[in-house]
Amino acid sequence: FQLALVALFAGVALALLLPRLRRLERLVARDLAELEGSRAALETGNRELQAMAGRLFSVQEDERRAISRDLHDDIGQAVTAIKLAAHAAIDEADMQRRNADLGQIVELVDSTVIRLRNLSMLLRPPQLDALGLEAALRWQAGQLFRASPVELLLEVGDLPQRPDNEIEQACFRIAQESLTNALRHALASQVRLRLADAGDGRLHLQVADDGEGFDPAGPRGLGLIVMRERAQSAGGRLQIHTGPGEGTRIELHLPYRAAQAASACAGH
Repeated sequence: FQLALVALFAGVALALLLPRLRRLERLVARDLAELEGSRAALETGNRELQAMAGRLFSVQEDERRAISRDLHDDIGQAVTAIKLAAHAAIDEADMQRRNADLGQIVELVDSTVIRLRNLSMLLRPPQLDALGLEAALRWQAGQLFRASPVELLLEVGDLPQRPDNEIEQACFRIAQESLTNALRHALASQVRLRLADAGDGRLHLQVADDGEGFDPAGPRGLGLIVMRERAQSAGGRLQIHTGPGEGTRIELHLPYRAAQAASACAGH
């Protein structure tokens, strides 16, 4: 009788526990499936990051190669021509021809100075150091749109304080890339550039166009990836609002101080 009673209690306990065990089994299976999905997503993300890093390094190498080629071919040839013209002037007995050689040297020097200035602007525009971010943005926008039929609307207000060098550099390059993209790819009739104080210890940059836009879920160009990386490394936030036929609006918030940027990056 006692054995039967034990068996009865065991059967009842098993009947009560079985649904819970099955539910626990389903929970464990679901957790394992989610874990496997997270692992696969992490592996995919790592592959994408590695591919992006490779593309970034490739772009950097291409830029360095282009600058090196310009220095060697363009500037180097100009300096060689100046040297040859100077030797010709030294050995020239005829005063008229000597003056012509000297005039050629002056022309070569002037054109070489312009080429060097253009190269230096690719690395860091002197207006950024001498006049600050606001003037550099006005100058850059004017240069880009000077020969373009696209209407440029500038709303570049004076900031209450000057950002650190790293912040100015990041903001300028992101604005430069945004304006260039709007001109080359947006098929826009109007582009607006706005710089203002955000009122929360940060500056706010906006570049908006009325172009054709693009699918934000589609493939991203390397320029957009670089812009995001610049913003994040400077402790800022970059948002891209767009859609097919809706134009594109770039929103950038950056801290004024590089120390804030460093702490923000550390927090992430």
